[in-house]
Amino acid sequence: MSNKNLSLLFTGQGSQFSEMGIDFVNKYDWVKERYSISSKILGYDLLEAQKDPKLLNLTQYSQPMIFVYSSIIIDLCRDFLQKNYSKIIMAGHSLGEYCALYFAQTLDFEDMLEVVKCRGDSMSIVSDPDKYLMYAILKKEDFKIDLNMFGNGVYLANLNSDRQVVICGLKDIVNKFKEQNPIGKYIPLNVSAPFHSDLMRDSSKIFNEKIEDILFKKINLDLISNHKLINYKNISEKDYINQLSLQIHSPVMWSDTIEYILQNEIDTFIEIGPKKTLLNFLPKDFQGDKKLFSNIEDIQHV
Repeated sequence: MSNKNLSLLFTGQGSQFSEMGIDFVNKYDWVKERYSISSKILGYDLLEAQKDPKLLNLTQYSQPMIFVYSSIIIDLCRDFLQKNYSKIIMAGHSLGEYCALYFAQTLDFEDMLEVVKCRGDSMSIVSDPDKYLMYAILKKEDFKIDLNMFGNGVYLANLNSDRQVVICGLKDIVNKFKEQNPIGKYIPLNVSAPFHSDLMRDSSKIFNEKIEDILFKKINLDLISNHKLINYKNISEKDYINQLSLQIHSPVMWSDTIEYILQNEIDTFIEIGPKKTLLNFLPKDFQGDKKLFSNIEDIQHV
């Protein structure tokens, strides 16, 4: 084991694409079986659903798609990473928090997929791409974000870095905000609900009720939650459900999360997920290694 400190970052929703998993299915029989098991749990053929552009970006479909894909990468690299780094601290962006919990082996694959399915289904009650909208805003270099500018139906969902925030709300209200506040480049996200806002409170309650009988195992790795940067390692496993429920309607303070993680003298960041996203939010002055584990080529030497 090296004496290096590692931070694992797990990608969230919006990173999905239609061909996810095909290369792994063609290479590993156990992955083919995992997709078969997943399809039985979900009630539909997961790989076929990914091919449908109408389903790919819908919350109740995209969340299981991303989790299953990420779980494959996790199972291929977990042992190697735990043996080769002296300290691991993790964080997942929204859905990615569930992937981090899976890496920490709080639940087995089937149970975690059930939890993710419940999350996607619960959040889908406000899932309507014709009604809601989320924008990532790449702000102008000279503009400083004032959190007081949000409100009146426009919610700050993610504070990803000093350059990017994500807002959400009803489409008409958010677009009016965009017109009135030319603070940077507005990029519409491939999601269908106003995640991490007060509009998700009913979803949070439903989710809590659906998974109240799930028994999580206590984790022995540091995992920083999206909600108030609470470390799962420092709370009771009985509180995991409540923590995950609060995460659904709380903003993701990702910039603060990375700042906290960097206080642990991190030598390497590895992002796990379908596409590179979170590494883009690291401070420009970070001098350590940055790696992406997103496909067979990335992890073939692991």
